[in-house]
Amino acid sequence: MRYIIYSTFSEYCCNEGSEDVPISIGDKVIKRRKEVKMTQAELAKDICTQSQVSRIEKNEIMPSSETLFLIANKLNVSMDYFFGVEKVNNIIRGKKICQDYLESREFETLEVFVDAQLQTIITDYEYKYFNWVKAVCSAYTSKDLEASIQRLEELADKDIGVKDPDLDASIFNSLAIFYRNIGELHKADRAIEKAKYIIRNNELYNDTAVKVYYQYATLLMISEDYHRCLEFAQEGINMCLDNNIMYLFDRLLYLYCGAKQDLNNISVRDKDLFILGYGLAKIKNDIDLVELYEKELTAFNNLLPKMEEAT
Repeated sequence: MRYIIYSTFSEYCCNEGSEDVPISIGDKVIKRRKEVKMTQAELAKDICTQSQVSRIEKNEIMPSSETLFLIANKLNVSMDYFFGVEKVNNIIRGKKICQDYLESREFETLEVFVDAQLQTIITDYEYKYFNWVKAVCSAYTSKDLEASIQRLEELADKDIGVKDPDLDASIFNSLAIFYRNIGELHKADRAIEKAKYIIRNNELYNDTAVKVYYQYATLLMISEDYHRCLEFAQEGINMCLDNNIMYLFDRLLYLYCGAKQDLNNISVRDKDLFILGYGLAKIKNDIDLVELYEKELTAFNNLLPKMEEAT
């Protein structure tokens, strides 16, 4: 395909962006410091320099989990205070916060939070969930894909006695993405097939499942593997249609039509799908995707006379 959004690993491991951006840690620090009537110098004593506190409050630097722990103790709050974690969560402490930070792609902040959680007493399920998030964050912050892959492989083999097909599919999806990015295509295909098996076996017809098909189809498009891109995009589209899911539907249509166009197998009927996806992207005000659709539609219109001559 001539046009596609090239992104960091983060786009392939997480959901689309969220409008609700979590409040920054620096804002929480300065708010609490003023509540307890403490100066920057007093807060910094025995922890770091006053200049560092100032930069933290201005959100210029991200404190390490150790530094943040000391700041929390001095301000007489728990670490959870800085991330807005509620005291009671029926599924997992901090899971909602992880999802918010993943969606807003604030990986440095999220990594500090996850590191802090992993240092506390947590359940086996929390350990598995937080380590998956840690692997995603590390791939973005340190670019150490091998370390992230090793962490994910250990999680994939870990039986915790708690069934969560969403998490299991996400782990294998992340593995597949990272394997492709280091050129281990065979391992990537095995991992994505495991993710698809989990989806089918658990009838997991939701946003997580759609994301698996979309993200891998995107990577296949970038790799110019148009036949398989078409296959994954079609499966994702079918899942959206069969289960009334709008999440990523417009992007799947773009990949599907684009793959057909690059295979010189696009028809006049496919233009209707292009227009449908274009309309959905405009409704969602997804400016980047709208521009991509417009470029592809222009290319399609230029190709149309040649198609008509051939028939």
